[in-house]
Amino acid sequence: MMTGPVADEFDLTPSPSRPESSGRRAVPVLVVLLVVAAIVGVLVKTLGDATLVFHGVDAAVELRSDLGDDRFRVVGTPLPGLVETRVDGESAVVFTLCSAGAYADVVHVGDPAELFQPGVPVVLQGAWKAGSVPGIAGLDAPADDGWHLRTDHMVVKHDNDYRVEEGRQADIAVCGATS
Repeated sequence: MMTGPVADEFDLTPSPSRPESSGRRAVPVLVVLLVVAAIVGVLVKTLGDATLVFHGVDAAVELRSDLGDDRFRVVGTPLPGLVETRVDGESAVVFTLCSAGAYADVVHVGDPAELFQPGVPVVLQGAWKAGSVPGIAGLDAPADDGWHLRTDHMVVKHDNDYRVEEGRQADIAVCGATS
């Protein structure tokens, strides 16, 4: 065994290992958790919207008690007689929606779709609400049954077949109203 200055230079005794800093591992783990949470959030939102039930006005009126306050999508044709008002501090449009001879009063909160007008079918997303409809006196042919659809999302249903005014009047006439 060697002793002296040469032996001290070659001391091969293992030194105690120092623990790794947990701060270095926490950042990547946190980033991965945030990415996973964002993906789950997007999936839940997308799947939630995709599972909304789609009804015509006639079916929505018939199923009103079954639908309760659940959100759903409804398609129909707005009748003449739109009323612009404010509901809960937001701008709203009140109108009557018709499909297959059934009527429903609608309170659409927010801006309507760009091409929204009477006689052009729309798809709305919202829920049934009991109670009076603001501005119902201004509607030409209200359902006035103590219920209304409270909607917040509107899409104008259209195709590449643009109809003239007579076509719109025919759609409105199917619901029994005149302009």
